[in-house]
Amino acid sequence: MPMNFDVRFNQLYSVLRGEVNGGTRFLAAALCTLVLWFVVIRLNGMAGSAEATLRLQQERYGALARMAAEYRVLPGRKAGDAGTVDTMTAFTQVSAQIALGDRVSRIVPMPDGKRLSIEVTRIYAEELTDMVRELAVRGVRVISAEIRALPVGKERLFSVNAVIGPEA
Repeated sequence: MPMNFDVRFNQLYSVLRGEVNGGTRFLAAALCTLVLWFVVIRLNGMAGSAEATLRLQQERYGALARMAAEYRVLPGRKAGDAGTVDTMTAFTQVSAQIALGDRVSRIVPMPDGKRLSIEVTRIYAEELTDMVRELAVRGVRVISAEIRALPVGKERLFSVNAVIGPEA
């Protein structure tokens, strides 16, 4: 059965002009249905977006809580006790981990017993950054440092005099 578009268009046009009885009510009902359909679709999309945002925030909070738990059990850290880091032990562990060996030429405890004065010679830039990072992981920070660059061939080695101590 072929569809005659002219006839259908003329019928629709008659409804829109109000020539058909009940056409205005039909048009109002169709318009309300369309608006209601749009509102439902929009609210459904917003609810899905809110659920995705909530899920993302829960995942971020879980990752942060896991990271905090891992930080609390790091060597040199005791739960709830940030000021009792043994600087000598932490530096010795880092020195052994990076294999500084005989390049550590001086370790002198400061009068307060918490800080150390250290001297490390012939250290590469990567080793220096690893040393500072590993000390920070263990709760020890570099309070002050004097770093000298020593050219050796095409490479550059460093000599470091530093005062290290527990994080405040």
